[in-house]
Amino acid sequence: MSTGSLRRRVTAAVLGLLLIVILAFGTVVTLTYRKSREDDLHHRLAAGGAALRNSWDQAGAKQLVGALHLEGIDVVVRQPDDSSGGLPPDDKPRAQSAEKQASSLLTLHIRVNDEVSATLTASKAGIDQDVRRLIELEALAAAAILLLGVVAVWQVTRAALRPLDHVAMVAEGIAAGDVDRRLRPSRADTELGRMATAFDRMVDALQEALDRSRTSEAATRQFLADASHELRTPIARLQATAETLLREQPARPDRDALEARLAGDAARLGRLVADLLDLARLDGAPAGNAADVDLRLVTRTALDESATVADRVQVDMTSATTPSVRGDAHALTRVLRNLLDNAATAAPPGGRIRVTLEGTANEALVRVVDDGPGVPPAERERIFERFVRLDPSGGRPGAGLGLAIARAIARQHGGDLRCDSVERGASFTLVLPAARS
Repeated sequence: MSTGSLRRRVTAAVLGLLLIVILAFGTVVTLTYRKSREDDLHHRLAAGGAALRNSWDQAGAKQLVGALHLEGIDVVVRQPDDSSGGLPPDDKPRAQSAEKQASSLLTLHIRVNDEVSATLTASKAGIDQDVRRLIELEALAAAAILLLGVVAVWQVTRAALRPLDHVAMVAEGIAAGDVDRRLRPSRADTELGRMATAFDRMVDALQEALDRSRTSEAATRQFLADASHELRTPIARLQATAETLLREQPARPDRDALEARLAGDAARLGRLVADLLDLARLDGAPAGNAADVDLRLVTRTALDESATVADRVQVDMTSATTPSVRGDAHALTRVLRNLLDNAATAAPPGGRIRVTLEGTANEALVRVVDDGPGVPPAERERIFERFVRLDPSGGRPGAGLGLAIARAIARQHGGDLRCDSVERGASFTLVLPAARS
């Protein structure tokens, strides 16, 4: 990108164009003036020749020649006895056309009568001198006009480019940390207005990207801190159990209890690591193994795989006409299995879970409702955050990643998972876009 001075370029271009116009105008004026003066001189020669021809036989011919001489017109008369010869005879008197000679003279040959001819000559030195004076005046005027043009163009371009100076000032302010500064043009339908609007949109997009980056960075730091905290406990339990086994070498059945605890902690650590890997894979990734999915079949599969549901509660399933969705059947089964396990854990023994499938032409919904203690309104959004457990001291043990993974899978499929507002119990709704035919 060329970064030369725009003001100098505009000034040079305007002055160059102005100089061309001045030269063209001066040339036309000079040529027109010279042509007019030469035509006037030729007219005087013709008028003098006509007067000489008309008054030759009269007594005032000599006075006329003298008068013409005073006007700057020399008259040379040739008669038949002149040794220099005369013009060839002609049928009638006529004026010859003017011609330029090398001596800067304008000459006219006329036939006074059948025997006498005359040559009228006038110098163009006066015309040449006046033309030179005119050119000098034009040069002075052109210099003055160019000088005024430089001043005018410089001031006009300075005013015209002031918005660009403002753009540079705003950009420098933003670079210095004042990220809220914007151009905010008064009109967006002009060239500068469109540029300013595009600039503001670009800065807004950059600011949004920066905010997202900062939010993501903060979330990553929080996630790493939470993951480290969650991993520290099972690792510490594993280490303590292993050290007890190695140090004390207990006899059975105490040894069996320690080994069972070791296996349980290892399994919990494995589930936690697997959940963390799943979250890492789900962030920003498209749904894998995309195919048409029947949500009724997915829901029944989730019920079959959830052993906790069958052991603790009664399930009522209502299925209306539900459009098929596009996605990964295994991942969606995992979402519903998580919702069913959470509902069975929250519901009292012998409680009831209601599963409802419904939909429209544009979306499909699966709602899971339990009759447990419910979710406080202030916690209905926070429970989808990572490592959030409403009752970490009771119920089924977990790391608080299940709902975060479930929502990530739902959004990966273009839908969402939400906690509904109900008077009793808890209600979760999985919303998915219908498959396009």
